[in-house]
Amino acid sequence: MTTSPDLSGSLGASVGSLGKASNLPADVRYIQQLFNLIASPSVTPLVVDGKSGPLLNQRIVDFQKNRLNVASPDGVIDPAGRTFKALIEAARTGGQPAAAVQSPAQAASDKQPLVTQATCDGNVTLSDADFKQAALALGNGIEVNIIKAFAIVESGGRSGFGPEKFPVLAYERHIFHKYTQKKYDSSHPNLSAPYMAKADTQWRINNKDQATAWQTLRAAYSLDQKAALMSASYGMFQIMGFNFAACGFKDVFDFVAAMKLNAGQQLNAFVGFCSKNAALVKAMKSRDYVGMARNYNGPQYGDYDQRIKKAYEKLQAGQ
Repeated sequence: MTTSPDLSGSLGASVGSLGKASNLPADVRYIQQLFNLIASPSVTPLVVDGKSGPLLNQRIVDFQKNRLNVASPDGVIDPAGRTFKALIEAARTGGQPAAAVQSPAQAASDKQPLVTQATCDGNVTLSDADFKQAALALGNGIEVNIIKAFAIVESGGRSGFGPEKFPVLAYERHIFHKYTQKKYDSSHPNLSAPYMAKADTQWRINNKDQATAWQTLRAAYSLDQKAALMSASYGMFQIMGFNFAACGFKDVFDFVAAMKLNAGQQLNAFVGFCSKNAALVKAMKSRDYVGMARNYNGPQYGDYDQRIKKAYEKLQAGQ
């Protein structure tokens, strides 16, 4: 049986984005309960587990943006802050209007199409504190430089965003081929085809630069929205869209909306993805580079293991 949260309660510390908030389990559970209390019936309830993850962080950002009209939401609820006071008031008065509790996918369809408009809040890089928080979230034994090595190999490690503040993206036509059951192989062979070879000629054409990669995704999106979004990798850690559930999202639309928001959301998705793969976490802890490559990048990982090793060792040498 669930119980309603105490609306006269208080927070012990901040809740929200990794690296910015303390996220004490009791405080996180309280905020999760409050958001469930004010959510419209169409919104998926948060799991009240005391863990700050991508879905809770997105709810906080949406609340700040839609309820409080904050131009650049920070995704953090402070104990005596405006967001916490407004959240308590919304719960006391029976919630907020349904339009103000939109999921990222709903907001995208209404105002900001997922593949045509940038929605980045400006936070395109990660601090050392962000990486340390991620390492703690993955458990004892995970080195910060291992996580940084993944970022370096996947996107250069500087930012998960390219021109126009869209997340770094790579489109994979063999994935679109899979999720559309070959429907577009004949009519759109540049967008849909069986796997040929890693980074083949058409892949290089489709992903010549970031502007081209996004144009490619938009073309696929016009044919099948869900399949297109699942057929690309996004952000600093280049996570494929079809991994949305492993990263903690209810659908690929919410996942892409989060990847577009900021680097913190991209890091949260990475932590979520790794957390669901025990073999990957084990490999990261033991610095098993082959295991890391296989479990993160698939069986055809090429020289991924050596690139991770090289990136890690360079980081270690620079300390």
